[in-house]
Formats: sequence, structure tokens, C-alpha cells
Amino acid sequence: MASINTRLQLQSKNIFTNAFSSRNDKAYQLEADVDRYIRSITATSSGTAQTILEVSTYGADKNVLVFLKNRSNVTNKLLYVIIGSQQIMRLAPGQFTIFPWRTESGDDLKIYGNDSNGIKMEVLAGKAT
Repeated sequence: MASINTRLQLQSKNIFTNAFSSRNDKAYQLEADVDRYIRSITATSSGTAQTILEVSTYGADKNVLVFLKNRSNVTNKLLYVIIGSQQIMRLAPGQFTIFPWRTESGDDLKIYGNDSNGIKMEVLAGKAT
């Protein structure tokens, strides 16, 4: 069994009148098989988005923990994340996200970018226990 440990820490001394600090630690238990790879996304908004995670791989109605990172360091190379037919986020160079994905029939996870030469993207996904 694999696990992913996350830590989110928010701090500010000058945004609000009072300083604040908050930290959240969470350990996610995953089944033994975790998918991890780096892929070049060449699909663009004028073409078809590339499917990077399929519902059929994990089974319907499963909880999958997903980590995505735009590995580009070139300004304005953007990746757009789609679940089913809904665009859920845009990742700028260097940005990353981790989120739970509940697999539903036909709601594969797809990505397209704004550079037809390709944008490198890192993926890590595992089924939660």
C-alpha cells in the first residue's frame, strides 16, 4: 500500500489587519498501483484534448487522488484540465494541483495546451483505499 502525505501551510503578516497562520497535514492511503509519468501535451484548443486518465482504468465510482504539474518554465505555456465536458482549471508554468477525482461513467480526465509544439506535464494518480 502506498501513501501520499500533503501539507498546506498558509501564512500572512501583512494582507489583513491581524496576522494569521494555518497548517493542514493529510495522509492519503492508496492502493499499491500508482501511475506516474511525464507526458508532452500537444493537443490545442482547436483540436481534441488528450485523455490522460480513463475511468475504465480505475473503475466507475472510485476515488482517485490526482497530482498534475505544468513542468514548463516558459511564460504563457498553459494547460487546461477537463473532466467529462467541463474545464475545471488552468495550470500556468510551474503550477501544480492535487485533487480527488470521483470516477463517473464517461468522465475521463483530459488536457489540452496552448502550444502545438508540446508542454510537458507530470501526472501521478492512485486509487484511494
